[in-house]
Amino acid sequence: MQLNDIFSEKCYIEAVEFANKNGYVITEIEPDENGRRFQIQSFILTKEEVLDLLRTRREEECFPIINRGSLWFEQLTEAQKAELKTWYKSWLDITDKYVDGMDYLSLIPTKPNWLTTNRNLE
Repeated sequence: MQLNDIFSEKCYIEAVEFANKNGYVITEIEPDENGRRFQIQSFILTKEEVLDLLRTRREEECFPIINRGSLWFEQLTEAQKAELKTWYKSWLDITDKYVDGMDYLSLIPTKPNWLTTNRNLE
């Protein structure tokens, strides 16, 4: 899925997930011979809407990892702990870095590689 894609009802759930994750909307367009059709479109968000999206992503992507117990953290190396602390701080500061009109997706901190490659730690 990508911006401006046109799709049918059978792809709707996938499209909604993509649109929600990227701050797009889905609008219904003229049906064709196969039935209802929809399109992923961009729209202008207010600053508060963007901040809400960023807060939601932080809750979904960061907090489940950061809010683990000490047993999990004890498995980490000192380098991993430092990287995790930096990543967490970036998430906490994200709403302060946003300026009206900027590409807010560029602010999303990159998850440490060891979190995405080591499924035992994630």
